Amino acid sequence: MSSPLLRWGLVLLVCLLAPVGFAKEAKVRRAKAKAPRLVRIHSGHRLHRDAAAAFERMAQEARTAGQPLLVTSGWRSYQQQRYLWRRYRKGLGPKAARPGRSNHNRGLAVDLVVGSEEASPTYDWLAGNACRFGFQRTVKSEPWHWEYRPRSTSAPEDGQDCLGRPLDLEPAPAVVRQDAPA
Repeated sequence: MSSPLLRWGLVLLVCLLAPVGFAKEAKVRRAKAKAPRLVRIHSGHRLHRDAAAAFERMAQEARTAGQPLLVTSGWRSYQQQRYLWRRYRKGLGPKAARPGRSNHNRGLAVDLVVGSEEASPTYDWLAGNACRFGFQRTVKSEPWHWEYRPRSTSAPEDGQDCLGRPLDLEPAPAVVRQDAPA
């Protein structure tokens, strides 16, 4: 075999084997299994998982107080929000935020049946208790619209509700010691 042919053969062999020799073992990252971002609440509507957990606790306490919370809207897709916003702009529907600017798109807002505006027992219960669960009313003209904002919602003072009203706490019954002389 001639010298130039031998050289080209060696170069070709090095080129073919070099990637194998220099290659390092590649680390493969496995994605961690995440909980679904949106989950269904008892009404069938969906909310962000943190908002849903807080809402379910709030709804349970409201039921215990005799004020069941009925949901009319939770998470909305971008397309649903765009449809509602276009209807609002044409004067054919209720007030709606521009798509991408509504917390319904993020699963953090919930619309509830509150009865006749702010004079209903359901609204009164929400106004007095929602802050304890991280919810607050954010749209002044919509008493039915409540958003989950735990970082910016302050908890009530001890012995007060979210509106600053004193809680109706029943006095604890007097404890009578059994071993006390009569």
